[in-house]
This record gives sequence, C-alpha cells and structure tokens, in this order.
Amino acid sequence: MKIDLDNLNIKKVNAQYPIGYIDNFLSEENCKKLFDEIYAFDAYDDLVMNGRMRVNKGSQKFKNYLKNSPNLFSLYSKLNNQELFLSMKEKLNALKKENSWYPELEDFNFSKEGYGEQKFDLIKYFRKSWFISKFFKKTVNLDVDFSRSKKGYFRKAHRDRDTRIISFLLYLNTIDKKLGGEFEIYKTKEQIKDIAMLKRFPESDKISLVEKFPPKAGQLFLFVSTPDSYHGVSEFLSEKKDRVFIYGSYSLDRKVNWKNQWSNK
Repeated sequence: MKIDLDNLNIKKVNAQYPIGYIDNFLSEENCKKLFDEIYAFDAYDDLVMNGRMRVNKGSQKFKNYLKNSPNLFSLYSKLNNQELFLSMKEKLNALKKENSWYPELEDFNFSKEGYGEQKFDLIKYFRKSWFISKFFKKTVNLDVDFSRSKKGYFRKAHRDRDTRIISFLLYLNTIDKKLGGEFEIYKTKEQIKDIAMLKRFPESDKISLVEKFPPKAGQLFLFVSTPDSYHGVSEFLSEKKDRVFIYGSYSLDRKVNWKNQWSNK
C-alpha cells in the first residue's frame, strides 16, 4: 500500500488550531480491503462511547489481527515510521497561525514498539513524571486503533490526551450526513492564553462549532493536538451501516510541553 504524503494536497480548515484534510488519501479499492479486514474481526479490545468497538496497538488482539490482515499490516507499517511523522508535522506547520500553540520538540527518538497505555501502569506513570523524564531523551511513538462504531456512538467536544502531538482520522467508508457520525471541529468563543484554563472537556457555552464533516472513504484528517484542539463526533444514527475508521496519533512518552507566542514574552 503506497503512501506519498508529500505529493498530496492538504485542504485547510479554518480553526484555531492547525487542522486539514486530504481527499483520496487512499483509493476506494484500498479502503474496501481495509474495511473488510476490520469487519472480519471476531472480537475487540473494548466497547466505548456508546458503540465504538476498537482494537488498540499493544494488545494481543492487535498483534494477531496484523498477522492475518495483510492490508492493515501494510498501512500500519507505513504509518509507523519517523519519516511520515515528520512529513505530517511539516504539512501542519504550514497551516499554523501566528497565535497557534506548538510543541517543544527539538530532539527525540522514534520508537516503533512504543504505544499509549489503555490501563494505568505505575512504572510508566513515574517514568513520565517531570523529575524522572528530564533525564531521558524524548521518545515519539505511533498510537493507533482500528475502530467500528454502531448506532448511538457519539463523542462530545474534547481534546485528546496530553501526550499527543499530532492526531489523525482515516475514514474507510462513506456515510450520508443524514445518518450523523460527523467529525465536528470547535473553537473557543474567546481567545484563552492561559493553558491551565483549557480543559480537556470544555463547557458547552465556552465553545462554538466551526465545521462538521460526514465520513468519506479515503479521506484523512490530521491536526496538531494542541491544548485547544477541540473536536467531537455527532451521534451516529444508522441501524444498518457501521462507521469504520482508523484513529491514531504520534505521541510522546510524557506530557507534551506546549508553547505559544505569549509564553515567550
């Protein structure tokens, strides 16, 4: 499965944070192959958010499915490399506004084996602490899950975990907008300069909807997972059709240190 991000056009979304999308990131044929492999899963790691079944990197199911899913393995191998991370970072940097938050990330290692924990791990918790982590070089890794959502799935406005640098969403099938499941992009009603005031789940009266996009096969969204990168999913209403997608991020082995023009003054 070929991925050439450098030669693909990214369309900008007019949001507070750097976010854009690429139409036809994957062909319909490749989407169908990936869709079929995910649909064939006979078990998932968890069921979350009122109807999202997912298999997460790091689980035994994930490893087993990759062995028996040549197209997912091919895509995963392309995503799980430093070159694609840097290419995405460069694409998004071109969308950055003057007052955008940006990660402090000058020097790092890239780990193909690392992944975010779905369950609490005491050793890794201390490893990520400021006092301990300052003695270790930062490490970036790919986190990814293969997901299938059913009727009732929704995601209220939020930002992702504070270890994520770049997040991405790849749709494998097209859903009519009447059926919901739209990717929603939000902004704060007022510009917030204090990072401590940017909650992971903002109060509804503090944000407003910028734009929403129904699932479209082969379309890739990517964005910098800034402290104000609020997004969500409208309630999925279909009883006959599942919403199948791949969600991932390039994450640090610790909390990201975010900077802004105000923090340098």
